[in-house]
Amino acid sequence: MGKHVLVLGGGFGGLATADALRKGLGPENKITVVDKQPLFLMGLTKLWVMNGTRAAGEKPGNRTLLPHRGIDFVEGEIASIDPERKAVRVGKQNLSCDYLIIALGADYSAASTLGFGQYAKNLYIESGCAAIRDDLHSFTSGSITILVCDLPFKCPPAPYEAAFLIDDLLRTKGIRGQVSINIVTPEPHPLTILGAEAGKRLTALLSEKKIEYHPSERVSSIRPGMVLTESGKQFSHNLLIAVPKHVAPTVLSKSGLVDESGWIPVNPRTLATKHASVYAIGDCAGTRNSKGQLIPRAGTLAEEQGKVVAANVITAICGGEPTQQFQGKGVCFMETGGGRAAAVRANFYAEPAPTWEFTAPSEDGLTEKRRFLEERMKAWFT
Repeated sequence: MGKHVLVLGGGFGGLATADALRKGLGPENKITVVDKQPLFLMGLTKLWVMNGTRAAGEKPGNRTLLPHRGIDFVEGEIASIDPERKAVRVGKQNLSCDYLIIALGADYSAASTLGFGQYAKNLYIESGCAAIRDDLHSFTSGSITILVCDLPFKCPPAPYEAAFLIDDLLRTKGIRGQVSINIVTPEPHPLTILGAEAGKRLTALLSEKKIEYHPSERVSSIRPGMVLTESGKQFSHNLLIAVPKHVAPTVLSKSGLVDESGWIPVNPRTLATKHASVYAIGDCAGTRNSKGQLIPRAGTLAEEQGKVVAANVITAICGGEPTQQFQGKGVCFMETGGGRAAAVRANFYAEPAPTWEFTAPSEDGLTEKRRFLEERMKAWFT
């Protein structure tokens, strides 16, 4: 008799998990993906909307096509999760399973920052990036501030990547000299978990492009034309682009799955939760290294976590002893303008400290980034 594996969330991690499960399990085993909407857009494309090189909503993946690949798809809001019983309610539909994999990502809490909704453009949603694009089109002079509202936030290079792309756009328009670009962030330096030397690589690029960097600044409120920080500093802006505070989806808190950190605690190697046959991967998981540091939230890490969980579930269903472990490795392709991208590869589980490799920005780097997108969209939706 086959088993039922239920994957909550059809994002980067959830799709990678379902894909690996379907390839490794016989048809007698049922795989179901639950998501609140049918269309999928990879997060990295949002910045392409921002700089006008991609249209909003262009080339989405369609989750309703998953059944053609032997993966059931249920569309709807998740109302409740019972991790002990491995039971989930989606709208009025009740689902039960043998294995539950939670990949619900992180939600954005704009309301956590006073004035965000009135005065900031959200860098982490496509409609926000489209609004930024429109503002940049008519921008002629003044100050652009990129604000990180809180930690942790997914895709740590993204605010810096946005600054580089805006710098490139303004140079193309011939108005860069009339515009100041500022980054205000609570991070002590970029790519914090990788250490100061990795941060220096990025701050050197910022300095080279005359992008002003203001670390260790926590926002207290946003006002018209002004960002106020807890240190008492004020940063003026004519255009404010912000990364909102990230929080776990409310249904996870109501289900008792998150701990005091606000995220689901997991075994850092197997992604298992304290509940039998229940796993959490990606942005909603509080995955930590040996020093207790939360590792970054990134699509490639969620993908690798999903593959590990899928491999172990397949082994368990087939009667074996699961042995696969997440290695804490990932890569990000950070665009720096001029049709170039830098590959940042890291091992967040390395001892005695995380290790990293920073490849200089190149056209090949951007080609690799585009290939990264195309290969996964083809694998998950074709």
